[in-house]
Amino acid sequence: MAVTTTILSFAIGTFWGSFFYTLALRYADGSMKKNPLRALFSRSHCPSCGAAINPLFMVPLVGYVILRGKCRNCSAVISPLYPVMEILYGAIALLFLWKFGINLYTFNLYMLASIAACISLVDIKALIIPDSLVIAFIVLSAYPVLLNYNIKDNLFGMFLLLFVFLIIMLIFPGSFGGGDVKFGAAIGLFSGLEMAIVVLELSLVSGAVIGILYALLRKKSLKTKIPFAPFLALGLIVSMLYGREILLLYYRILY
Repeated sequence: MAVTTTILSFAIGTFWGSFFYTLALRYADGSMKKNPLRALFSRSHCPSCGAAINPLFMVPLVGYVILRGKCRNCSAVISPLYPVMEILYGAIALLFLWKFGINLYTFNLYMLASIAACISLVDIKALIIPDSLVIAFIVLSAYPVLLNYNIKDNLFGMFLLLFVFLIIMLIFPGSFGGGDVKFGAAIGLFSGLEMAIVVLELSLVSGAVIGILYALLRKKSLKTKIPFAPFLALGLIVSMLYGREILLLYYRILY
């Protein structure tokens, strides 16, 4: 892949990272619920002094470096998570580009991964999964689902994750929330049956490991609730990029 294409793709990814991280913050603080249109289209501002941010300083990574991580108006520290998320989204863009090439399908997958990551951020910050973001995920899933030419397989994937999470909720009350169930079902619909199994395994295993480590390090009960959307998003993105290879490994082990 050409160097110019790599740099451009990463740069575009950082802009999406800036957009989706800001969107996640606005969902987390409730502004998207109070006035969604205004929250979606209003200019970014400093959370400390409320001053509007000059568009020049909103350029991903560059703006943060120029401002040296501080508000130009009040000198309040700007969270380093802004550039971190911009870099993360840029890196994800490169991974999808290297895996699938430049086409509409790649962009569609990247948008699905971006929305999933945004849902994860909201869940981490506020322990909620917005229905509107799940609906956006389902709408964007229509293109790859139709390309699959096997809607039954996608429905099986949806029912698998829906059934598993509902059963776990019944056996272990409070283990998951309704948002986790809806988000999982939406991922299953996109993934199809086989990939849904990969997502399920990756999310449950990673969630269990991190949950146990979190409880031990913070000296909390194993019943402590942690956001599960990040693990679903992780399973989704890994299955998008390497799901076929993981399935082939399963088949080799089994047969």
